[in-house]
Amino acid sequence: MDTLTLALKKMNAVVWETPAEKATDTNPSLVLTLNANLMSLGYCLSPTLFHTLNWMSAAEVALLGEEMLSVLNTLKGSHVKHQPMYPNFPQQVIHADDVELYLNAIVHYFSLGTWQPDYQELPRKFAFEYTKFQAIEQISLSEFQRLFTTLLSSRDSLSAADKAIVQWFLREAGHEPLPLPDEIPFHENKCLVSAHWLGKGIDITPLIKTTTDILRLVTHLSKGDVSLAENTKFRSLKRAWRKRLVLQLERVINEEDIGRHFNKWIRVFHNLHVGDYAKLAPKTYAIANKARNGQALHSFYSDVELTLMTYDVSGAIKVLRARPGEFARRLDHLLRVAQHCDVQLVRDQAALPATEQQSALYYQEQVVDSFLKVVNDIPSRNLTQLLGHLKTRFSAVKQRVVYPKGSLQKAVLLSSELPALAETVVNALITGIENSLSQRFSVLPALGKVWIDPLLQKCPLPTQQRSTSDGLFTVARGTRIPLAESRDDTIRLFIYWIGMDIDLSATFHAEDGRLLEHVSYTNLRSAKYNAYHSGDITRAPNGASEFIDIDIPSAAKHARYLAMTVMVFNGPSFADHKACFVGWMLRKKPNHNAIYEPATVQQKLNLTQNCRSMIPVLFDLHLREVVWTDLPILKDAYDYGNNVRNNSASIQDKLNAIVNTQNRLSLYDLFRLHALGRGEWVASQADAETVFAMNAGITPFHVNEINANFLV
Repeated sequence: MDTLTLALKKMNAVVWETPAEKATDTNPSLVLTLNANLMSLGYCLSPTLFHTLNWMSAAEVALLGEEMLSVLNTLKGSHVKHQPMYPNFPQQVIHADDVELYLNAIVHYFSLGTWQPDYQELPRKFAFEYTKFQAIEQISLSEFQRLFTTLLSSRDSLSAADKAIVQWFLREAGHEPLPLPDEIPFHENKCLVSAHWLGKGIDITPLIKTTTDILRLVTHLSKGDVSLAENTKFRSLKRAWRKRLVLQLERVINEEDIGRHFNKWIRVFHNLHVGDYAKLAPKTYAIANKARNGQALHSFYSDVELTLMTYDVSGAIKVLRARPGEFARRLDHLLRVAQHCDVQLVRDQAALPATEQQSALYYQEQVVDSFLKVVNDIPSRNLTQLLGHLKTRFSAVKQRVVYPKGSLQKAVLLSSELPALAETVVNALITGIENSLSQRFSVLPALGKVWIDPLLQKCPLPTQQRSTSDGLFTVARGTRIPLAESRDDTIRLFIYWIGMDIDLSATFHAEDGRLLEHVSYTNLRSAKYNAYHSGDITRAPNGASEFIDIDIPSAAKHARYLAMTVMVFNGPSFADHKACFVGWMLRKKPNHNAIYEPATVQQKLNLTQNCRSMIPVLFDLHLREVVWTDLPILKDAYDYGNNVRNNSASIQDKLNAIVNTQNRLSLYDLFRLHALGRGEWVASQADAETVFAMNAGITPFHVNEINANFLV
């Protein structure tokens, strides 16, 4: 990892702090050559960078160009040799005899993957393919360093790749550390800085605000899940670190926070050797002894549960108002409890006759009024999540999709029915929350005239980034992206890996998610769907590639959705493979040009998850849209072969979960609230000073900027 790699990957830019000393002669031919090489990868020089390079010496241009091409080849996946089993794919597979394909597969399997058919690679004709080039800009060092601040200002979790970037900045800062943002709002992200400071002997007091901050830091030092959703095997820590951590814990400890993660704290107390510091940290030692001896610890949550179990709405309101964030999380539950309160109690308290419906509404209005009195104390991130949920509560909810936190993202389809809430109640909450958000946004810098692309209604707010795969771009799961501005009709899926047997498959699904057809190692071609597989390779000690071509018009006649699935048939998880990356291209003429044409690569992402099956992406064939998925399949049928047939039910569940998610606020809704608070909405993009769109201004691909600057 270095400055050039990060600038190209995260900002599509090259850092050039000061103007270059002008060479005696310009080098237009050398710069044009570099630009031509970049164009073969789908990039081009911006006018500013082109001008700068033109006045650099030939040696400087050559060195920078070599480094840029090396980085960009890796980003596009063209740094390795892609050699499918059938080198003249797809035409060779289309016209091959069934017996030929069958015998090749059988011999390959019986040889344990050491034998492959030897075919001569025929010349491929050249054809122009539509390419939307990504311009590479020139930025200053200070602009580059703002990436560090933006990442730490995120109000959501960071991906593993982004965490590595923060750690790189911390390591490379040297004697002049980069200034931190005024606030690191997301507690998980503070661990990165506090762990670095702990190692450098810097006082971590400014970063430790709660008992759970210490738990997360110890978990991070043990390379565990800092979301605390999973168990961690805590590592032995240096004595000096243990002492500093116990003293920090003494400063912030309280019983309630210990009780929230009781089992983890029992092990952490042992890990920190708190008995060695009984005199220095008496509160910590006393609470640790109390926990170890099984004595009850005071808990705010037990108070809340008691009021809800006894249908004591007034009591629940009183308890929850002290914790506005928890009030937001419990709001729906409390409103449903209010629907079942005692009618006679309402008559006595309100001194009026009441039906069962009036009773429910009376208590629900109490809940709403109390909640809106504390709504301004709730973080914007929590309010946007609640707002997305409330928009589905006008009617009964039979199924809903939840994304539990953890190092491995899951989409869970819950079938428990939630009864509808009263329209007046839901509208009052939505209005109150939107007013609160637009008011707090109004104190931010003015946006001027604002245009918002209607396509952003198909783009959910980015959340749960901790488990996001590292790729050319990142968007929120469920985001719908137009396939391309061109009308290229062939989707070419690809995979490259080193190691054991990993299979690339394409599954075709009906509107309701039913599996209709698949193209995989068991079915290399489908004439009906005009889809073809390049051949199954089961052993790749030096790397191997597989491809699947799908003709969109043909497939769209019979199916609504196409799912890309990647499954380890034999071997460890993706995390334990030396390399594994996947993606897709869009091609106009699939039998022309190289099979792997980097300029046509739309997405390339690295699979490093601790699982053996993934659905990286779905395609809506009717609307010609990419539906970003990036989800694991966790219920693998390993006993019967990890393939699409044996996992069809799990694939269908994931597909239904991702396409039916309705309880998340869209980027359009978020930016609309910003426009109401600090801008003037205009009907034309040409008239706008600030643009929120799919491919201009602030886009769904600006995940870090959105989480840092628009959820304040």
